Amino acid sequence: MKNVLNIMAVIFIIAFHNLAQSQDTSRNSNVKGDHKGPSKTAKKADAKPIIPVVDHHLHLYSPAAVDLSTPPLLPEIKLPEELAQFVRKRTQGWNDQNALAELYTEDALFFVGGTVGWVRGRSAVAGNVKWTISDTPYNIKPITFNADQSSARIAGYFVEADGSDRHFGFFLFSLIKASNGEWRSAAETYIYQGAPSFDTPYTAEMLIAKLDKAGIQRGVVMSNAYYFDAVRPEPVPDAYQKLKAENDWTAEQVAQFPNRLVAFCSFNPLKDYAIEELNRCAASGRFRGLKMNFNAAQLDFHNPDQVAKVRQVMEEANKHRLPMIIHVRSSPKYDSADAQVFLRQLVAAAPDVPIQIAHLWGGENFSGSALAVYAEAVASKDPLTKNLYFDISGAWHYGQPEEMQEIVKQIRKIGLERILYGSDGDPVESWEAFQKKVPLTKDEFSIIANNVAPYLGASRLRNIQPH
Repeated sequence: MKNVLNIMAVIFIIAFHNLAQSQDTSRNSNVKGDHKGPSKTAKKADAKPIIPVVDHHLHLYSPAAVDLSTPPLLPEIKLPEELAQFVRKRTQGWNDQNALAELYTEDALFFVGGTVGWVRGRSAVAGNVKWTISDTPYNIKPITFNADQSSARIAGYFVEADGSDRHFGFFLFSLIKASNGEWRSAAETYIYQGAPSFDTPYTAEMLIAKLDKAGIQRGVVMSNAYYFDAVRPEPVPDAYQKLKAENDWTAEQVAQFPNRLVAFCSFNPLKDYAIEELNRCAASGRFRGLKMNFNAAQLDFHNPDQVAKVRQVMEEANKHRLPMIIHVRSSPKYDSADAQVFLRQLVAAAPDVPIQIAHLWGGENFSGSALAVYAEAVASKDPLTKNLYFDISGAWHYGQPEEMQEIVKQIRKIGLERILYGSDGDPVESWEAFQKKVPLTKDEFSIIANNVAPYLGASRLRNIQPH
């Protein structure tokens, strides 16, 4: 058992290292008073919650995608009472930094990843755990442990506490018994799964219920077809046939709510059939645009042959007038050099359609140098950026507290009118987390909430009633 846990610890740590216009001003406007102070009308308007018009970054999960993306779950085990007590306290104090701090040793270590790496010290660890793991209550489901008189380790899953029992992360706790006999965490790490994974299919009907709850009028749904031809240790058999089926499933789901949802197809742009699938999707008339995930494709920005293949896909998408949403980051080393290749060689290949950079800077852990390239290009009115937009999805999670001021600085440099709300998850929880964690002003949040990507058109959004 100890060997199993040691191997898990190494795997978890390695994984961390290899771990973006129109405005509809008919909603969310804040009425302001004159220099004498806000009027009663202004106060009443200010009290209204800010609600996004569109969620520009959403996914559905077909049965096939669930089977592919959800690993077999190990059964929950019962812990000895002393360890179970530690887990209960950890769950109860999920968003209470002081309560969490009591559960750590003075020199505790927590692996954050990205530009932060390891965080040391009881208070620092507790703050990062509160910030990083979840914005809503969660449960801890242990699957294995080992313990002796002075030390213990527990591994398992983080699980949503909203009744869905959705697994959203994996953890490994290394514990030491304190002098008073209580267990304290000395070191821990976890893998966050990013976009929500589902143990069962997630359909358009379920998504519409979420959008209705949030008060959001429309959603942009990206096919998960790229799951099937992503770079993985064991390629998926008959990947292209399964990819086509996933694109078609997504289109069929979205077609049930034509006034609320639009679909983007997806595939690995490095595959020989990429242009064929792009043309098939365009000819169907069922897709508003194309989604590409360079991380799943493992694009090497410094390989001219690979860049040329992606450029050909983007040129073809431009001919079809298909907007693109792109997860730009392709490796942990994603930086300003990659961003320059993306802007100068790839964005340049599609000058006539909107291109939406996913996750603000391109995906996963904060890359300030890449975001700075895009912000400077927009601010300097580089012609290549005339149709460039940025969805905000995940920025509040992947960016650490100390990085938020830089994120806000670059958002303002880009200009609020180019920032699109996207959740890449639960529309309600994500909007709440965005407002809580990113230090923008209320007026700035209101601008972002009302921004609508040009591939949707604000005029189409007025007077649409929830389903």
